[in-house]
Amino acid sequence: MGMGFLSSIRSAADAAPPLPAADAGDPIARFTFAAAEVGLIRPGDKLDRNVVELCLRVVEMAALVGDRYPISGFIEDSVGRRIRDELLE
Repeated sequence: MGMGFLSSIRSAADAAPPLPAADAGDPIARFTFAAAEVGLIRPGDKLDRNVVELCLRVVEMAALVGDRYPISGFIEDSVGRRIRDELLE
């Protein structure tokens, strides 16, 4: 399967401005900000519950990959746990 489409998304994501610090602890605000940045919604619009569920599942899929990578020196800690802590708090 070709990755041309995904590589163009990756380039846009690399150029995206960082999330405002005020929303760093709110997953819905993060997902909403990202959706507006990629043009899925207009700034100020709310996300549909189905889109929120999709975002939550994508975070969990990424975290499951990260679970395979323990963090040295930390008991029962992994990259996956850090992903969940960062994106779902």
